[in-house]
Amino acid sequence: MSQAPRYTKKTLVLEVIIILICLVVLAPLVMVLLGSLKTPAEAAQFNLSLPSEWHFENYLEIFRKTNALRAIKNSLTITLSVVLVCVLVGTPCAYYIARKKSRYANGLRLYFNLGIIVPLSIVPSIFLLQTLGIMGTPMGLVCIYLGMRIPWIIFLCVGFIKGIPMELEEAALIDGCGGALGPLKVFFRIIFPLLKPILITAVIIITMGVWNEFQLPLYFLSSSKNTTLPMTVYWFYGQYQTSWNLVFANLVVTALPIILLYLYCQKYVIAGMTQGAVKS
Repeated sequence: MSQAPRYTKKTLVLEVIIILICLVVLAPLVMVLLGSLKTPAEAAQFNLSLPSEWHFENYLEIFRKTNALRAIKNSLTITLSVVLVCVLVGTPCAYYIARKKSRYANGLRLYFNLGIIVPLSIVPSIFLLQTLGIMGTPMGLVCIYLGMRIPWIIFLCVGFIKGIPMELEEAALIDGCGGALGPLKVFFRIIFPLLKPILITAVIIITMGVWNEFQLPLYFLSSSKNTTLPMTVYWFYGQYQTSWNLVFANLVVTALPIILLYLYCQKYVIAGMTQGAVKS
């Protein structure tokens, strides 16, 4: 029997289209990477040519001329705070919504789903943070992120928990997880360890969103000492002079940790999104 040809005209055309799309996406990234190793004049040409001389010291200039270490610390503090609170608050709430059959649980689920749909309104948020006395502080920005990310992690976890057999919880209640704190024991000893795939997915995506965010810190952080890493690009961009080589180097430093994190954990992201989206 003759084997079917590996490539048909349709698959060949699709592969060519996919390769062209990849080139379109990768070209700006390559330009930024090469530009970070050029002189200011060469980087300002915005092309894909190789540098005449490789200036690796551009990355050192970022830390010499600015307080980038403080910005990295601020980004880490805000990102880790958001991720930790989202996991500790979102997962128990998702467990309650997924297992409780009541009108209150359904209303709570609808409320958090609206948090995914309704966009952030800047002016009322600023007014609320001013009323609470945390406007312009990292805590205020963390609260904004939590309002945006907790509904999302609850949505993912509810669908995942519904796929876990209830027989596991019933067996746990019989085998020693009873009493007044029984539901909490069942959740942290049985359900929470099973949430590993979806939690890894949620943590990676939340980390990427918070770490790379530029617009919200610009609105809600007023002091330069609270500047996050993506905002430091302004330190090399001015009205009369722009050091594009340092701008590109700054962008590489900002994006590199998240790129490495995603490349290392992408299999968990795919698996978690697939499992968590089956039942919701």
